[in-house]
Amino acid sequence: MFRAQSIPLRGLVSKSRPPNRSYSMQNGGVHVQRLRLRSLGPIIWSIGACSAIYLSCASYDVYRDVQRVKARGKALESFEELENSGRPSTFERSEFSLPNHAYDPYSLTTRVMGLTAAAHISYSTQPLMTTYFEHVPASSRNFTLLTSTFGHTGLLHLGVNLYGMFYLMPHASTAPVLKGGDAHLTAFYLSAGIMSGLAQHLSAVWLRRGYLAPSLGASGVLFALLGIVGVSFPSTQVGIILLPGSIRIDEAMVWIALFDAVGIFVRYPGLYFAHASHLGGLGLGVAYAKYGGDRRIWRPARKLGFQAMRALGLL
Repeated sequence: MFRAQSIPLRGLVSKSRPPNRSYSMQNGGVHVQRLRLRSLGPIIWSIGACSAIYLSCASYDVYRDVQRVKARGKALESFEELENSGRPSTFERSEFSLPNHAYDPYSLTTRVMGLTAAAHISYSTQPLMTTYFEHVPASSRNFTLLTSTFGHTGLLHLGVNLYGMFYLMPHASTAPVLKGGDAHLTAFYLSAGIMSGLAQHLSAVWLRRGYLAPSLGASGVLFALLGIVGVSFPSTQVGIILLPGSIRIDEAMVWIALFDAVGIFVRYPGLYFAHASHLGGLGLGVAYAKYGGDRRIWRPARKLGFQAMRALGLL
């Protein structure tokens, strides 16, 4: 379960501080052009994209709820009435069974896994598409902060992250902070992918290291889901891939955070992990669960969606 820097381009990244210039031949001499390493643009784009994702998912969620209430023959005058009308709950964590009218988190997980595998197949068979999935901090593309979440460097990388999705997504959906259902989990998943990618971008730009190396992988999101599970169910036992035994998830999070924090500044031999993405995703998940992302972000997005659709006559 990791987000990797693409190995084929690792030779472009010096172990010492690389030059912040590109070189080309011009009129028989060397023309030096300074690379533009951007921070503000990606930050603004990420905030805007996450806001749009949350508002879109929340509006869709509200629309479904309104249709359920109307099907019972009830009229709605305010968002508070909708909130008090009762909503389908997620499946019971204790028995992993589905109550009536609940959404199935395994279905959502399967769709995300299928989309991720399809993305890998598409750019593996069409090499020119890799530029639309790899995020390179030195490039001018911002949308790859999102699309890189669905890209992977190879079958091993893909397989490990698919395994992480299969385990973490359904488990995280039982956390109180994600009780909003599939739309809430979708909004968090996509936004965590963007923000963890942004963390890697800013690390490369600010440390002036690795800004020519593309990064790929969904593990920034998976670490965010790990943070939610760890805060919500700290006594859960987890195993570390390739290591025997298991430990409490809250203890595992401490060791993971320490490993990635060191990895941001010290290169581990033979490892090309996007440590800032891992650490950023983990911190995002912990903060979202600890400080009530459902109350502070998801519910206001739902209310805004309700008011906007009501004003447009869509409800």
